[in-house]
Amino acid sequence: MHWWNQQACEAAAEAQAADPSPGNLMAAAQVQALVSMAEALHRIAAALEARDDSETALSARPK
Repeated sequence: MHWWNQQACEAAAEAQAADPSPGNLMAAAQVQALVSMAEALHRIAAALEARDDSETALSARPK
């Protein structure tokens, strides 16, 4: 888990604990959903970067 993911989850949990109203619970759920999407996008970007790096390394090899 990345530091920004942890901070967002902690902030959502603190807000939920401070005010467990339905609106606040919904906001906390939305934050967690956005964090999950950000994590997924980060993993996709890392995979694409790794693929591009390996393709670059393969094309740079002498034939």
